[in-house]
Amino acid sequence: MTRVFVRRGWALVLVLAAATLSAAEDQLPTPPLYELVPADREYAIARVCSTSEGLCALPLYHPPGAPCTCRRADGTEVRGVCTH
Repeated sequence: MTRVFVRRGWALVLVLAAATLSAAEDQLPTPPLYELVPADREYAIARVCSTSEGLCALPLYHPPGAPCTCRRADGTEVRGVCTH
């Protein structure tokens, strides 16, 4: 009888953990790499390229302080600097 309660307890913990993780992912979307994002929205960006026209996400291996480029919607590239 005790084993049944323990198994159900672990199952409940796993279900709650999965629900919490999926809810956290839904809160802040991750934008595509190198594409300028609107300034009026929040994004989960680990490495940022800052340009005169906005921000874009970069791969984590891009070092802070290095030059970078972002793409506008029309395909034009805008130069910037990796800030963090």
